[in-house]
Amino acid sequence: MSFKVFIKRCFMEYFIITTCVTAAIAILGLCIDPSARFGYESYFSPLIFGLVSILPSGVTFSRKELSLKQTIIRKILHFFFLVLMLVLFVFWTGLLKGFNEAVSFVFSVFIVYVIVNIVSWHLNKKEATEVNKLLKHFQEDTIV
Repeated sequence: MSFKVFIKRCFMEYFIITTCVTAAIAILGLCIDPSARFGYESYFSPLIFGLVSILPSGVTFSRKELSLKQTIIRKILHFFFLVLMLVLFVFWTGLLKGFNEAVSFVFSVFIVYVIVNIVSWHLNKKEATEVNKLLKHFQEDTIV
């Protein structure tokens, strides 16, 4: 994949991540501290988490086509670095203080990770289907 396509994919994933993080923050907040109220600065949290979540995506970049095994290994590494960065980030900022909160947070990261990958796969599948249709149409036109 070209670097331009990689950057485009990162932007798309950023917006998917930001949406999922917003939902995860709302759900975790309601479970952990439903009486808490936040100011306008809290609107920046999903944007910052989305940015921090995109940083480990470099692990998945490759100029050549990866085999299924290589892709799976990179996805596992990506998830490991993602969790590591996010857990370090939330403890550094003081958003989480205990082990139970950390476990809930890591579970939320896993759910968001799965959703982002499913949505990305679906979008890529849709794009591939369209390209295949165009190629088939082009083939039919050149054969006649």
